[in-house]
Amino acid sequence: MSDWSLDLGGITVRGVADEDPLALPRGFFPGAEHELLARAAAFDPAACDLTGDAVLLRVQAFAVEAFGRVVLVDAGIGDGKERPARTSWHRRRTDFLQRLGVTPELVVFTHLHVDHVGWATRTADGMDVPTFPRARHIVAKEEFAHWQVRHEAGEHVSHGAFADSVLPLAEAGLLDRVGADHAICAGVRLRPLPGHTPGQVGVLLEGRRMTALITADAIHHPMQVLRPSLVSSVCADPARAVATREAVLAEAAEGLALMPCHARGAALWRVGRKGESYSLV
Repeated sequence: MSDWSLDLGGITVRGVADEDPLALPRGFFPGAEHELLARAAAFDPAACDLTGDAVLLRVQAFAVEAFGRVVLVDAGIGDGKERPARTSWHRRRTDFLQRLGVTPELVVFTHLHVDHVGWATRTADGMDVPTFPRARHIVAKEEFAHWQVRHEAGEHVSHGAFADSVLPLAEAGLLDRVGADHAICAGVRLRPLPGHTPGQVGVLLEGRRMTALITADAIHHPMQVLRPSLVSSVCADPARAVATREAVLAEAAEGLALMPCHARGAALWRVGRKGESYSLV
């Protein structure tokens, strides 16, 4: 798994892979034809397995060093977790922490799906304990409330990740529930991106050379640039997800650089527009 680094000017971002590739059937995006996958492959062949008719994603975390502060955006899948529904995630042992190479003082969750929170805790003496006990952990209030209600109703939500990777942070007093436009530190702030989950946020990085938006799962795959109405099978509110994506793409066509969490080829996406159609450039 290869990692990457970008200098935005005062802000350095490293993408640290936790699973690459994550192969999913094309049906993960209901209504996506093989022809659309083939069109997407012309822009990003690393994201498409045309022979296997599958989409290829990358699960990663973003290590951000912003004007002297160290921030981890999202926390991947994690090791040693009970994930029997997906073999590659179940009781893993990887070198992710060694490759991460930093101890964050802030951990930001774009949303609380299983592949974005796992490294926030580790197992010690049979208990789930914070991996970064000196770090503040930040999540949008609406996002936390959504999963808390479902958990308290007895649901086994997000492969159990809310229980083993998020609640231990709250119990340890390390989890801050904030507004969806919260300023994290100099050059880093949240951006509301609801739809995929109710309280999903992106992370806006305002460097001296470039501004880029970590888009969370508002955009999973290049097919959704070509057809913004395409939603994943795990989007909580499809209509809202589409509206959010269209707004992000319109802003990107005016110059905002995008960093989708699951981008597999180019780490930084530039979007072009012709009429009502978007493309990667």
